[in-house]
Amino acid sequence: MKPSAAYIVPQDSILNPTRNKLFDNFSADDSILLRTTLYLNLIENFLKEESKIDFYCYLDESDKEFLSDEFKQDALNLSFIDLANKNLLFENLSTKEFSKHNNNIIINSDLIGINLAELQRLNNLLNFEDESLLISKSSDGDIGILGFNNYSAEIFSSLVKSNFRFDDFLSRIKSSSHFIHTSNEVLLIKNIDNFKQLYISLSQKKSIEYCSQKMHEHFTHLFVEYKALLK
Repeated sequence: MKPSAAYIVPQDSILNPTRNKLFDNFSADDSILLRTTLYLNLIENFLKEESKIDFYCYLDESDKEFLSDEFKQDALNLSFIDLANKNLLFENLSTKEFSKHNNNIIINSDLIGINLAELQRLNNLLNFEDESLLISKSSDGDIGILGFNNYSAEIFSSLVKSNFRFDDFLSRIKSSSHFIHTSNEVLLIKNIDNFKQLYISLSQKKSIEYCSQKMHEHFTHLFVEYKALLK
C-alpha cells in the first residue's frame, strides 16, 4: 500500500450506449469514443511507470457489460459504482480506500493535459499542511481535480451540492480549516468550445508529454469527423 492514491472517476456512464450522454452534436458512438479515449489516455499516462501513488479506476455499474479490451488490463484496479449517487460513492470510499492513504486525489476522467510527473507534483502539495485541499479547475469553473490529506464529510457533501463548480464549492466550505491550494485552467472536455481547445492543445509539440501517438490517432479521427465544428 502506497502513501498516496489517485482515483479516476467519470461523471456518468461512458461505455453504455443507452446511458451515455451525447457530447453536443456527436453521434452516440463518437461520444463514447471521445470519453473513453480521454479516460484511457489518463490510464496510459499514470500506469506507464512506477510511482509512489496507487491508482483506482472507476466506471458506472451500467458500463460493466460494455468493456472494451483496454479496460480489461490486469494492471487496472477497476471497480464499478453507481455514479448517479456520488454522496454514497464518497461515503463508501471514505471507509475504504481514503483511510488507507495519507493523500488522496480524485480526477475527473474528462480531463486532459496531466501526466504522472505533474500528478506527483500536485500530490507533493498535500504534504505541507496537516489539513490541505488541492483544487484544479477549468477555465469554465468546473473542478477537474480535488486532492486532500484529511477526509471531511462536510467537504464532500459540499462538492456534490455544488455539482463540482469551483465558486459554489468555495462558498460552501468558507468556514473550513483546510489550507487550500488552487490551480487554474485544467482542460476538461465538456462542450464544443473545449473540443476546439483540445484540438489546439494536441496540435502543439509539447502534447506528446501527456498524449501518446496512439491516443492522438483516436482524437484525430474525431477531429476529422467533426472538422466543421472546429472552425
